[in-house]
Amino acid sequence: MKKRKIAMVLVTEPCIGGGHQYALEIAECLKQLPDSQYELIAICKNRFWRKWCKENGINFFSLNWSEQEPKQIIRNLRFPLCTRIYNTYATEVGKIVKREKIDVLFVTAQIYIPNVMAKMITPVHDLMHRYEPSFPEVQNEYQWRELVFKFQARCVDYILTDSKLGKKQFVESYLKKSRSKPHIVPLPFVVPSHVAEVKEEYIEVPNRYVFYPAQFWKHKNHINLIKAIKIVKKDIDDIHLVLVGSEKNCGKEIKKCIAENSLEDNITIMGFVSNENITYLYRHAIGMIMPSYFGPTNIPPLEAMALGCPVAVSNKYAMPEQVGDAGLLFNPDSPEEIADCIRRLWLDRELREEMVKKGYRKISTWTREDFENRVLKIVEKCCTRMK
Repeated sequence: MKKRKIAMVLVTEPCIGGGHQYALEIAECLKQLPDSQYELIAICKNRFWRKWCKENGINFFSLNWSEQEPKQIIRNLRFPLCTRIYNTYATEVGKIVKREKIDVLFVTAQIYIPNVMAKMITPVHDLMHRYEPSFPEVQNEYQWRELVFKFQARCVDYILTDSKLGKKQFVESYLKKSRSKPHIVPLPFVVPSHVAEVKEEYIEVPNRYVFYPAQFWKHKNHINLIKAIKIVKKDIDDIHLVLVGSEKNCGKEIKKCIAENSLEDNITIMGFVSNENITYLYRHAIGMIMPSYFGPTNIPPLEAMALGCPVAVSNKYAMPEQVGDAGLLFNPDSPEEIADCIRRLWLDRELREEMVKKGYRKISTWTREDFENRVLKIVEKCCTRMK
């Protein structure tokens, strides 16, 4: 039987957070493809992935990625058959596909890849530009995202969503009038491998604190969390919040809000920290508070539950389903509700202990083995349909 050649498209960087973790988990799974049936290679954008490929003995090609102009994507949408041939012979990705006789392109990030003569699998993490359009980080990308997802609905063979709700949102947004019907498979986030493998490394923090790991985007909702801390401080003077994540985007606004509310002694911003430090922060926190407006789901609640850290999350999209009875829920628009969850976690030891037990049970319902099996099954089905 002829071996199928699978090419992973690897473009993410560690600093982007959840999207990178997801790509890394996909890549780790694809390493398990049986050598007797598949040949695995990689198309890499950056040093991280080139190093990863060398360490794992995977042949790779370096590619300087350049974003396509909207008019080029529109052309691909209007003339998919003609552009498929053109892209295969004229684009850098297409030339690799043709020269290496690639059967399947497995794109590991939510990006645009031109239509080429190979089957394509790609993730769609969120459609928040449609469901939360008021936030500038998606508002500014609205046209781009719409074109990319419309293209994927027409030209991609398999689309991976983070949840059943994510699948439903994609169908109602792009497939009602579509002439083609890609296979949409929910592939929920799984506890990242570094959580199980990385040892904790001490980082100086107060003895008691609540924790929020998130880049400082507007939709991460740090402002309402800061307001909640101010409310809690009225009756818990030593309340403390630790924030980690890249300080770009809204970092200055958040620091200003902390100062205006006189919370410099109650909130610590640590910036970007190592996986070892993150593990320490989860394991020693009173709880992880995630007031994000975006979903459908997120990775930090999984990390927290796996490391014995109680969680409180927004009651939006599929987040309640993701944490089940292991997490507290609140309206992210309400600093009072966020404050109430923080207060309960801070004061009620028995509640925290029960939440930790429930968290362990919750993450056992979708394991790394389940994730790996589904990824490999998707590749198998995609290759089977080529016969």
